[in-house]
Formats: sequence, C-alpha cells, structure tokens
Amino acid sequence: MIPWSSIYLWDNSASAYVDLEFAAIDLAGAAVSLMGQTTDKLYMGMDRTFNSVFFELDTQGSYNATPDYEYYDDQGRWKNLPLSKTHAFDEDGVVQWRAPSDWATVLLTGIEASNTNLKTGSSGDSTSGTARYWVRVSCSTVTTAATMKRSFPFPSYNYTTPTQIAAFLQLRQDFSTTTSPSIAEVEDLIRRIESRIERITTNSWRPNYRHEELYEFSRHGIVLKRHPVIKLLELAIYDGSDFDVLTEGRTSDYFVDNATGVVALTRLMSIPFTGARSGSSTWGFGEFKRGVRASYVWGRDTEDDAATGLVEDITTKLVASDIISNYDYTTIVPQGTDRYSLEQKVSQWRESSEERLEELRSVRLWVP
Repeated sequence: MIPWSSIYLWDNSASAYVDLEFAAIDLAGAAVSLMGQTTDKLYMGMDRTFNSVFFELDTQGSYNATPDYEYYDDQGRWKNLPLSKTHAFDEDGVVQWRAPSDWATVLLTGIEASNTNLKTGSSGDSTSGTARYWVRVSCSTVTTAATMKRSFPFPSYNYTTPTQIAAFLQLRQDFSTTTSPSIAEVEDLIRRIESRIERITTNSWRPNYRHEELYEFSRHGIVLKRHPVIKLLELAIYDGSDFDVLTEGRTSDYFVDNATGVVALTRLMSIPFTGARSGSSTWGFGEFKRGVRASYVWGRDTEDDAATGLVEDITTKLVASDIISNYDYTTIVPQGTDRYSLEQKVSQWRESSEERLEELRSVRLWVP
C-alpha cells in the first residue's frame, strides 16, 4: 500500500508539529498520541487526492462523535469534507468521503503559529517544498487522547503515475494542466484501467473497504467475499434484537486467516430458526437470514506481493495505449526513425497486457 507523503500532529501546547510519518507505517513500534486537546490538529497529506483513511489504534480515544475533517480548496480556504462515513478515533476504523472537485495543493508553511518540525528541502512541507493535498482533523471535545499504531490512505489511483507514463512514452515534458491530455485526464485513465484490472483478475493491489457485508451463519465460520484481509474491523451475529459484536482472538470468539479470508469461530454458537444443509452448514430463516455482519479492509500489499511490478507494467502500457489512440500526442511524443510505428507499438502493448492479465486472475477453489 502507498504510505503517507506526510502526516503530522500539530501540538498546540508546544507550538510545533510532530512528524508521524514513520510511526504510521511502523506497526511493530510504539503507538503515538493523537489530539490531546481541542486546539491540536492532525494533518494528513499526499501527492494525489485520496478518499479514505484507515486508522489502527492502540488506545481508544474519547472525542466528540463527529470530528471535523477539512480539506484545503482552490480559493485558499479550509472547508468541511463531504463525509460518507466518519471516524471518531474510538476504535479501529475507516473514514470516507467524496473527493471534492475544488481540492487544491498547499504547503503547510504559515498554516499554524509556527513551522517548527516541518520537513524541509524540495520534498518537504515548508518553504521551497512540495505542495500536497491535505486533510486536517480537529475535535471540539477531548476526554481521552487516542494513540495510533498504524494509518494509511486510500489514494485515488495506485498502480502507476502520470510521471511514470510520461517516462514510458519518452515525452518531451511531463503531463500538466496545459498538456493534451492534461494530468487530470491521465489520472482518470489510470483509475479506469485499475478498475478493469480488478474486475478481470478479481484481485486488488490497493486498500479497499467493505462495510457491513452480510453472510449466512455457519457454526464453523465464514469466508469473506474479498481477500487478502488487511484488517477485519467488525464481526457481529444477529441475536434476535441487534447485532452482537464478537471479540477477535483464538481464545475469544473468532480468528482470521488474512491470506484466504477465512474467519473461523472458536466458540460453539448457534442462532434461532436455522436449517441444515449438511452436518456442518446451516442457514437462517426470516429475520435470521444472513445473520452475520462483517466490515473489513482488504487488498494486496504492493510491498510484498510478487505481482506488483507486473501490475504496474500492465497499467502503464494500457494507459499509454489509450493516450496514443485518443489524444493529440504529436506535440509531446518524440518521433523519428523509429523501427516500429506508434500504431504497431500500441497494438503490441495491448496484446502483451491482455495476456499478462490472465496470469493475475484468481479463482477460489475451496471454501470451508
């Protein structure tokens, strides 16, 4: 998964930023504190837009039910994000929103009372650094400060970048707001190709969130619809009045095989009004139909998965093919005494990519 470009806690009492970038990816390290007072803020930044954030906590916080999630717009204002799912730092979870069309990049210089501890240099967040897309989080009530073990964004595109595509095409310049296609159009093409790859292969090399999926009850457990699992956030069973949330752990209610998506129940459980297909499988009737609920984050880790390079290559070639086929590329693509014409290259890129897509296809052959 792609880590944060930058993530900071603004500690108002110290009038300084605290760099959380390493802590956000260091799962084995010590947890770090988040907002400890109402004047503290969490800043999360990337080189591209993102529409969700995952938080894994060590200590659950106690804040107001709906923290303020803001973005920086193209008029120089901080505005509330249009949330579709909020997160109050009181459990492991995901916050989601629709990426605004007026989201703009900005440096953090001058945003708060001081620039202390901001990263410096050309890739930093202070003067002469790199402007990023930021989300800012604050809370109107703080009772207990949460501590964070891990966090990562859900970027708007993942498998390749406009810069990589420009380098592959040997363009005279990188994509920008004035090129044809523009950088925004190339980003849209990347998203479309990523969707096609995931539909054909039934795999994903980016984080995805599944909210409250319903399953039939089995005394042995369930198999999640998507895998590998990054984090199972909730497993609950309907008890006749509400969904009862179970506790994870081999010595508790269930455990998860993250690689296969198998969730095994470790306690002998049953729900009323069930019928049996066999000695090991049951299904519910009436209100107990699909009586198991699961929310989880899933996707292959690009740092560990052997197919990551192949996915990047396929995405880059398919996007490049669409650019050559559909846009006026003559002003930016170098042409000379090439051995193959651009049309021949596009045909070869698409043919090789389609063949390689089949190598990435997954079929689940066994379900417990």
